[in-house]
Amino acid sequence: MPSPIVDEFLLGGDFVSGEEIARKAGISRTAIFKRVRAMRKAGYVIEASKGRGYRLVPRFDGLLPLEIRMRSRSRQFGASIVVMDSGDSTQNHLRSLALSGAPEGTVVVALEQTSGKGRMGRSWSSPRGGLWFSLLLRPSLQLRDLPKLTLLFGVAVAEAVEELGVDVCLKWPNDLLVGGKKVCGILMETSAELDRVEYVLVGVGINANFLTTSLPEDVRSKSTTLSEALGKKIDRCGLIARILELSEELYREAQEDGFENVLNAWRSRSCTTGRNVTVMSFGNVLKGTAVGIDEDGSLLLETESGRVRVYSGDVIL
Repeated sequence: MPSPIVDEFLLGGDFVSGEEIARKAGISRTAIFKRVRAMRKAGYVIEASKGRGYRLVPRFDGLLPLEIRMRSRSRQFGASIVVMDSGDSTQNHLRSLALSGAPEGTVVVALEQTSGKGRMGRSWSSPRGGLWFSLLLRPSLQLRDLPKLTLLFGVAVAEAVEELGVDVCLKWPNDLLVGGKKVCGILMETSAELDRVEYVLVGVGINANFLTTSLPEDVRSKSTTLSEALGKKIDRCGLIARILELSEELYREAQEDGFENVLNAWRSRSCTTGRNVTVMSFGNVLKGTAVGIDEDGSLLLETESGRVRVYSGDVIL
């Protein structure tokens, strides 16, 4: 099939002649023309210049696979991207790909989710205009280190959002807040045996380019969006590309050297530490002062009966 061959040539961003593609790839000029026509029909902007050939031009806020790949400098994260116009859940779709042997770094994006997933089995409202995606990992980590991946992706998303000019803070274990309101949630699902991690699905949901009036009434007052915070629409393509770059860098570092830098970066952005909190954990209610996170990623809570570690739960500030 000529399609992936033509796509790889166009990823360079510069003009490339049909003659050159045909010569190097061993396909006909007609096959190239048909692929370019199909790509344009799918929504890609491809310039054609006599004597120079074709050039792929990524659109502002465009979320087609090649547009994302072209914008990202990551090596593995996003090397394979599936974009759904509408789907039940990017986690569900990626799980099927993982079970079929999809490689680490595979990404599934949905322009809209009809059954988006949150933590603890809750639903996640995912209207059009948001950035909803899942990333497949096959980490060489000990099981005890997996919870720290949630913190890692929180840091990566926070850094990418800060580059847009938005001040964010991190609420343990997986929320990003802007002005005290939730703008992003991160969900991690793991398939593992006693001595081996098969795969990890990292789901990221970012309220990007829509109004909070699009959300259910019960979460509107607790939520915000990046476009509301900035007063303008953001480029989701650039944002996901940057998240893939930053998270890949942190992920490689964590596997080689540990999570110390991730934990310190998370702590510097924490809006949980120092606060009086209520934690709902496995049916138990804990109250106390959050004094930080431990080296294993757990929340350290100072209660009336002493200091405890919380490994999973919902925190109410």
